[in-house]
Amino acid sequence: MSNKQFGFTRGRSTIDAGVELVQHVFGAWEDLRDAISIFCDLSQAFDCVYHETLIEKLRHYGVTGRALDLLKSYLSNRVQRVDVNGIKSSGSIVHMGVPRGSILGPFLFLVYINDLPSIVKDVHEIVLFADDTTLLFKAKKQQPTYDDVNNAISKVEKWFTANNLILNEMNTKCIKFSLPNVRHGSGTISVRNKELEFVNSTVFLGITLDDRLQWGPHISELAKRLSSAAYAVKKMRNLSDVETARYWFILAVSIV
Repeated sequence: MSNKQFGFTRGRSTIDAGVELVQHVFGAWEDLRDAISIFCDLSQAFDCVYHETLIEKLRHYGVTGRALDLLKSYLSNRVQRVDVNGIKSSGSIVHMGVPRGSILGPFLFLVYINDLPSIVKDVHEIVLFADDTTLLFKAKKQQPTYDDVNNAISKVEKWFTANNLILNEMNTKCIKFSLPNVRHGSGTISVRNKELEFVNSTVFLGITLDDRLQWGPHISELAKRLSSAAYAVKKMRNLSDVETARYWFILAVSIV
């Protein structure tokens, strides 16, 4: 498996993915460059896995013989039906998608997307958490265009298209990470012929990242959630004993 993948991988978590991204940003700053991150949004990625393509990729990675036949059998002859008020449709064979809620489903998707990092090279980096795909680029400050960035994104788009994955440009976010009080370039970046607007902050695997990495938006959002949890526990205290209220407070804080 690619070392750029952090999802459904033993010993790795969203924290590791966040650290990886932040380290790349710091690396760009140390090279006196801006760090541009594209947070790609894939529409129903697990449901878009084309079975024939997945089988070919499994064969490429060395899965052959009975093991491959078993996986073929696991994916084949799956039928999708619609049930409305107890009346079921005749159903149709499904040729795409990995089974949800299964142990093999996430693993098969990781195999499916595993070769994506190989097309992001040079100064470009990628951080994957299952289908959450984040592209990172180092850009010269105050440069008028981002040709290298757009060329790399174009290659990624072609890979998505070839693998039947749909990039939702409307929900794809772009952040230019820069040091405070530093003027940066004004070039444009496009995804599927749509110019992306640079945003000041976005949510990455539960972490609110701002374009200066000063963590103000994340702290504010966390404070709101903690306040809501504390209010709920306070109300519960009037209906239960201290131990029960304490238990729910600990649970609420751990979820936050």
